[in-house]
Amino acid sequence: MRQGHAERLAELADRYGRMVFATAYRVLGNAEDAEDALQKVFLKLLSKWNGRLKPDAVRDWGAFLRVSASRCALDMLRRKARRKRTTDTLSERVGLAAEENPRHLATRREEARLLREALSALPKRDARIFALRYFEDFPYAEIAEQMNVSVSQVGVILHRARKRLRDILEPVVVPASPGTRLASDAGQESGKENSNV
Repeated sequence: MRQGHAERLAELADRYGRMVFATAYRVLGNAEDAEDALQKVFLKLLSKWNGRLKPDAVRDWGAFLRVSASRCALDMLRRKARRKRTTDTLSERVGLAAEENPRHLATRREEARLLREALSALPKRDARIFALRYFEDFPYAEIAEQMNVSVSQVGVILHRARKRLRDILEPVVVPASPGTRLASDAGQESGKENSNV
């Protein structure tokens, strides 16, 4: 590896490392796995620079690395599902409010675990687009640009992903429990369809 690539990689890691970790953490819900994803993202970037990608070829490093982190985290979820190992805990919240109901917290943890399992069953592209929209809050246009699809395709894929997730989760999630919706008011973004999972 050339010295310039090493310096550029170190700059990117300093500037975007926390964001990459946070992106992976939101998908994986586990700090150790998110740390692994962080390392994989930058190692993969390094190998791309030694191959076909030029360091100055990326217009928006933040978006590029968030997409990479999301993709890596989803791939890790799939590998875990294939090995029939799933994570049992939702992201541990620092400073949990004393008045929070432990039963509600346990329900949310279980729902998050079930969502992660269900996401691993979606086609890769659909899961990536779902994660970018609902974990990373990317607008449709940015998802379309990052995933090389049209804005209307993003809408169709999200609709299909929500329907598939609903089909997977409906039999196991009690409908009356609070917080069972997967994507908070999934369809209320800028006049998009009004469908919840």
